[in-house]
Amino acid sequence: MWTWLTSLKTESIPLSPAMSVSEATIKALKQLGLTEYETQAYIALVSGGEMGASDVSTKSGVPYSRIYDILGKLEEKQFIQTKRGRPTTYVAKAPTEVVRLIKLDWEERIDQSTKQVVDGLQPLFEKEIQVSTRDVFVMHGRAAILAKAIELLDSAREEVLISLPEFDLATEDIDAVVERVLGVRGHVMVLTSSVPESFRSLIPDGFEVRTRERVFGAGIVVDRLQTLIMLAGGDEFLGIYSSHAIFAAMAGAYFESLWRDSVPL
Repeated sequence: MWTWLTSLKTESIPLSPAMSVSEATIKALKQLGLTEYETQAYIALVSGGEMGASDVSTKSGVPYSRIYDILGKLEEKQFIQTKRGRPTTYVAKAPTEVVRLIKLDWEERIDQSTKQVVDGLQPLFEKEIQVSTRDVFVMHGRAAILAKAIELLDSAREEVLISLPEFDLATEDIDAVVERVLGVRGHVMVLTSSVPESFRSLIPDGFEVRTRERVFGAGIVVDRLQTLIMLAGGDEFLGIYSSHAIFAAMAGAYFESLWRDSVPL
């Protein structure tokens, strides 16, 4: 539907004084994929209501020789509706509806593109990792570590072991990690020092959650194959990631030793 986003035109004619809108609004419409003429025709319909092609041309300043083509493009992009009849008239869709449709379409396109990238390149990346001697990586910075945590959770197929010193849902990045945890379909075991009452009702059936007085550091073990350990000291954040099965086995054994001494939620 939105292949037109990559082929913007550059017609340039002034807006009618009767259709005056801010330059910021005009720029935003163009960023959403409209050409100059399409922008003016849409604004004319928004401000003037239902009209025939001739009236749209007059109000917007779009040449009559171009108006049917422009209106057709606007209908294709779902900015307007065409009412067939004698004469045919055109009506703008509400800006709120237009924006919602664009967001839904972009989200679908992004989902499709990211899936294609992952499906097409991740096997090549993992193959390279397997033949590489670099089985352990060190990451610096909270954002990089949390991004890796989300990647691991998205890759989980059978089991996830998670240890957290405490649930801190005050920031968007932590929210993103928790959202991924709740979306894991495999067996999930969570070990933490405490769980807020407001969060307990959100825990899916089948999750095992236990608490203990102290949990040292944070870590994730995915499918007994990948491990991420997160350490923090003041404002410094250090992440240790490993794709080696031995590292995962050691981390899993340590997790299980803590798990046995913990209290079911």
